[in-house]
Amino acid sequence: MRGPTILAVVTDSVKSIGNRIICTMLQNTQQPLTIYMTGPSYSREKYDVTFKQDRATVMALRRTGSEVKFAELDLEYSGSIKAFRDHLLDTYGASHGARPLSILINSPAAIFKDAKKSVDRTYFGSKNLTRLLLPIMKRTGDSRIVNVSIPGGQARSLIPNEDLADQFSFENLTEKNLDNLMRKYQEDAASGKQVEEGWSRPSGPNGPSVNSYNIPRIALAAHAFVLAKENPGFLINASGGDSWRYGIERYRGALTPTLLALGDLGGATGGFWIGGQRIDWEAVQRRL
Repeated sequence: MRGPTILAVVTDSVKSIGNRIICTMLQNTQQPLTIYMTGPSYSREKYDVTFKQDRATVMALRRTGSEVKFAELDLEYSGSIKAFRDHLLDTYGASHGARPLSILINSPAAIFKDAKKSVDRTYFGSKNLTRLLLPIMKRTGDSRIVNVSIPGGQARSLIPNEDLADQFSFENLTEKNLDNLMRKYQEDAASGKQVEEGWSRPSGPNGPSVNSYNIPRIALAAHAFVLAKENPGFLINASGGDSWRYGIERYRGALTPTLLALGDLGGATGGFWIGGQRIDWEAVQRRL
């Protein structure tokens, strides 16, 4: 017997990892889901909520009685975030109550080269959306928030300056500290000082261009731990991706976020997960 429909939101999910997460959720649930595929207005022409090219997802939609809806949501604009929150309340308030939402997956689109835009969208946009949606999330003890970070996620291996990297350790994590770090990173990037200030190496996989994607994702993961401390009634975790033993070839990084959204976590919250397993964030940070 099917349970009640679960309302979920996956950000920036018209394509890439967010889209794969939607498909993986649908293929790995017995419960009916209503999932919001979201993206800015310019992505409206590209979305496909029927997944007609993906037979496994089509079959899952039919089997579970689930549905996928598109909604405009631009993480860089507070007005868009507020409009989306109001849409959820207007659409589901009568049937689901004042707190209709059960699952929020923050999977902001990948942005390279433009550090300001990447931070605004990945970190500040996801943070602002989460803060606005938390009051309308169910208080059942099993509501989930998942922040999708990067494989590994270790600041120490990506940020050359050890003092900067240490700011992402548990003992230093507060929202204020993360906000200040991300603003400093934006300022240093705007001045062309990412290498001079120790955010990036001169070139290569941890050069300024690639780290404009990596660094906001590290902050996004860290913010999940801050939220978990503040909200003990939720299961709030960060995903560092899959592994070769855990479906990376088939699901391409979407299986661990799906586990965190739908799986039996035994009440686990405030964790960093890779390949379906909880990883010691401090140990990851020390790995060079």
